[in-house]
Amino acid sequence: MDLEVVVEGVPDARVADEIKRHVRRVCKGAAPGGTWSVTLSPSETRGQWDLGVRGPTRRHFISFSDRVEGLPELVAAQLRACLNGARLTTAPPPAGPQQLETPE
Repeated sequence: MDLEVVVEGVPDARVADEIKRHVRRVCKGAAPGGTWSVTLSPSETRGQWDLGVRGPTRRHFISFSDRVEGLPELVAAQLRACLNGARLTTAPPPAGPQQLETPE
């Protein structure tokens, strides 16, 4: 599996590196073969983050809010749910994720 991990807008390099480690760990055991891209970036909505996951046969886009320090665990949980094909069920916005799934 080829994996590209992009983390944007996280001011603390240690947190950004931890997010990348979590993403690689989750993908190592759960992502099917092929080329995958995972991107975390600040949302246009203040205080929210966007997580994009692109694989060989599907795409996911999730928006959620959390403090920077909580991102590594939250990104890992959202990615795990995405790769397992599960629908994300959490509290309603602003704390809850919004998911858009589009087949390629």
